[in-house]
Amino acid sequence: MRAYLLGSCISLMLCFTSCYNQREEISYNTYTEPEDPEQKDIEAWEATGRGLHLSFASKDVKYQKGVVPMKAVTKEQQLTAWKGERVSFQAVLWSSYDVEQVECVWSDFISQNGDTISNDIIDSHFVRYIMSDVHFVNEESDEIAWRDSCLIPDMLDDLPCIDIEAQSVRPIWVTIKVPHQINIGVYNASLKVYSKQNPPQELRVKLNIINKELPPSDEWRFQTNMCLNPVSIAEWHEVELWSAEHIREIGAYVNLMKLAGQKNINLPVFNQYNGPQQLPLIIWKENDRGRLVADFTNFDKWIATLSEMGVNRQVDCLAYRPGGINTITYFDNDGQLINKSLDIYGDAVLIKNCYRQVVDHLKRTGLFDRSVFVLGAGNAEDISFLKELIISLDADLKLELVAQEWSSGTMKNVYAANVPAQFSNLKEWFKIRHQQGLETSYLLEAKDNYPNINLLSPSAQAVWLGWYAASQGIDGIHIDQYNNWGNLPLTEARQPVANAGSSFLIYPNARSSVRYERLIEGIQDFEKLLILKEQLSSMDDIKNAKNLELIDEVLSDFVINRIPRESAKQMVSNGQLLINQIVSEQ
Repeated sequence: MRAYLLGSCISLMLCFTSCYNQREEISYNTYTEPEDPEQKDIEAWEATGRGLHLSFASKDVKYQKGVVPMKAVTKEQQLTAWKGERVSFQAVLWSSYDVEQVECVWSDFISQNGDTISNDIIDSHFVRYIMSDVHFVNEESDEIAWRDSCLIPDMLDDLPCIDIEAQSVRPIWVTIKVPHQINIGVYNASLKVYSKQNPPQELRVKLNIINKELPPSDEWRFQTNMCLNPVSIAEWHEVELWSAEHIREIGAYVNLMKLAGQKNINLPVFNQYNGPQQLPLIIWKENDRGRLVADFTNFDKWIATLSEMGVNRQVDCLAYRPGGINTITYFDNDGQLINKSLDIYGDAVLIKNCYRQVVDHLKRTGLFDRSVFVLGAGNAEDISFLKELIISLDADLKLELVAQEWSSGTMKNVYAANVPAQFSNLKEWFKIRHQQGLETSYLLEAKDNYPNINLLSPSAQAVWLGWYAASQGIDGIHIDQYNNWGNLPLTEARQPVANAGSSFLIYPNARSSVRYERLIEGIQDFEKLLILKEQLSSMDDIKNAKNLELIDEVLSDFVINRIPRESAKQMVSNGQLLINQIVSEQ
């Protein structure tokens, strides 16, 4: 009898093992992540036992690759969503043994009334680790603890499956794109994670879709202005700069920007991003009289391409960076490519000539009224000189400046102001500008330890920025460093003189990041707050007045110097709970 039972058990185990291996082989190519510099706790890993483990996880935590993420697993989670909202959550996989071909398979969403939403609204991405230094964040307190170098989970990869090495963690980032046209109610779905030699693991999601709706991102009032670096894209995809192939590759990156509400086209007047042997967007050629003449072919192509894709509200001409290196690349009379360093005083005539041609071209093409000349940070004297030079071309030309000097009067009659952290708590000034129809954006700078969206920043700070804008009456956010990749953008984020990840927010092949998805989350919260406050203000009763007071009370916490005392995670959590509470009462 014992032999019979043993044989039956073995047969049953072989049958299960055979079933696990019935998944079709998936062929895919990927890269190798950097070796984890952290020492592993072997005993902790051995205590997890065999097999693949799966659990819901906090999206506020950046799980270390070589550390067992949790002892108890959570298999069910409920999410609340508005129609049209982009909802994200994080799960985590870990194993003490090698696991091959891990893949995610979602069911459809089915409501209690039998309504069905296809699973094509769900995107699951394996989160890839990238090398960072020199700190690791404490997610609970926003403090940064010293560490030499470490791996940070950030890039959302598009792989159909992945192998998990022994004693390692692999986060999964899941995004649900809730349709606008859908019945409200609670919908149920499940995620099954398959792998070789392991039984499938399952998570169950309840999605509560409420009777509130976010408008499409192209209708958001939050002004997201990120500077796309076209040269980085051409170099990564190995295509000729400004060629038809280059323009085609740009499309996916622009679509990714639009998820955050991007509506502005950014155009460098000189070679903002180019190397010395690369043609700038505007090709400058020296004529027989030694004057530089502009060829706007690629300039027009760039504007037409982005406009056709729906990015067409404003044209931002990146004119000069007084605090940085400025050069102009042009062809001389002999056809040689020349790189000339520009000095705003010594080359004022040349700069004005170039600006004049840009202004005239904007007028000829009907773009002048929605165009802005953008000047980077610099001292008050240089900014004032450039401001007067540009205004002398046309008094109606709009200017965008970094608001760093208040006593000099440089911000007078400036259409768009980018406000850095040190001058960001000027709520009354922001309010006055808003009433005058002027734009004010928070300038995200790489040098700021907080709030920020570097690899080292707690991910809740990316959400916090949307709440901060709502609390201060700021219109949006300005991000210069959207995709300024280094030589190894998939594996290496360390930089000599800046925080890791501060030069890029997304990855090659238009792959999103945890940081970027959480930035979108905060922008959506900004839009929700506007909608709720308008609805509550339109209904004159005690309950709605009290809810407005509660919103203002929560928003009052969102000031920059509060972050070291109270974590961004806690502030954001309090705010989001209040939104859900108010909506549930309506």
